[in-house]
Amino acid sequence: MQITNRRDQITIMLDLLHTIQEPKKLTHVLYGSNMSYSQLVKYMDSLKEYGFVKEEKKPFRSYLITGDGKAFVDIMKKAKTKSDS
Repeated sequence: MQITNRRDQITIMLDLLHTIQEPKKLTHVLYGSNMSYSQLVKYMDSLKEYGFVKEEKKPFRSYLITGDGKAFVDIMKKAKTKSDS
C-alpha cells in the first residue's frame, strides 16, 4: 500500500500565500514550496491574476501577499474550521 501526501490546488495556494507574508524572492519561495520551478511559476501567475499576490520590482524582484490574498486565507481558515467541527 502506497501512501501519498498530494496537496490539492487550494492547499498549495494557501501554503504559498502563507510563505509570502513579507516580500520574498521567487527562489526563496521555491525552496519551501516542494514543487518544481515551472509549477511554482504557474501558481504564482494564477495568484497574481486573482489579485492575491503582487510582484515588486524594487529593491529586488519579490512577491508579496495583497489584502485580497489575506482575506482569501482568512476565509479558507474559517471554512476549514467549520468543516472540522
